[in-house]
Amino acid sequence: MFKNTLRLECRKAVCNPFFFLAVLIGVVMTFFSLITMAESFARDMAQHRQISEEFGLRNPLMQMESLFNHWIGGEGSSAGASDYFFLFPLLICIPYGWSYCSERRSGYIKNMVIRTGKMQYYLAKYAALFLSGGLAMTLPLLINFLAAAMIFPAVKPDPSYMTAYGIGASSFLSMLFYGKPFLYIGMYLLVDFVFCGLIACLCFAVSDVVKNPIAVTLLPFFFLLGVHYFCDSFVYRKIEVMYTELSPMHFLRPIPMVYDTSGLVIFVWGSVLFAVTFFTAVIRRGRHEIY
Repeated sequence: MFKNTLRLECRKAVCNPFFFLAVLIGVVMTFFSLITMAESFARDMAQHRQISEEFGLRNPLMQMESLFNHWIGGEGSSAGASDYFFLFPLLICIPYGWSYCSERRSGYIKNMVIRTGKMQYYLAKYAALFLSGGLAMTLPLLINFLAAAMIFPAVKPDPSYMTAYGIGASSFLSMLFYGKPFLYIGMYLLVDFVFCGLIACLCFAVSDVVKNPIAVTLLPFFFLLGVHYFCDSFVYRKIEVMYTELSPMHFLRPIPMVYDTSGLVIFVWGSVLFAVTFFTAVIRRGRHEIY
């Protein structure tokens, strides 16, 4: 019975118009980044070729122009990239974050609990929200990466051009980036998938307190925006200090924006999100009666 409930919830989460709308909006924003970077690449390569022709030597700076610093996760200068990584908390909650509020209003939950049991239903709902949030985040990124791979050369990053890639020796997974960049991209997409799945589950966790589906969908965005503002205003106070990035709006980008990302910070954030959302959404609800 649990497998059937899980299959049903996952189908509802990823086969609804809101999921397709969120992915479409994400893809459009990532393609704005792609267009900007393609134009920049064409200009830079023309300059490199001109220098090569003037001096009769291959311009070594051509090696800086790579897939890995022109896809949306490897660049931090385009409006498309800035918009996407600012609005992603909204995009990952639009597909299914509103579902529990709507189903409670309609009485659907009571029918499902009678048929499947409370824990089975809540587990399936949690898994479906996790899946929809993770996919809504990573599908546009993956599509952008594949499209960028058809335009930009997959030149292996060289640490000599560290400033062109934005990933220094102390950056998260920097050895992997310069050694096996495709694996680095895959690892970061996995981090984004898991983390954004947990963020989407915040909607489920707060649905007993916040009754309005729209407010529930918007809440994770304003929560992360508040964390981002708090870090900028009260934590990062000294210019001369190299802090560790604490804001998910920055550390979920595959390149450091201001400060280096720490694997420990990501792990602690993920563990806290999982503990809070799973306990609130599944365990606590499973112990209480449905009204």
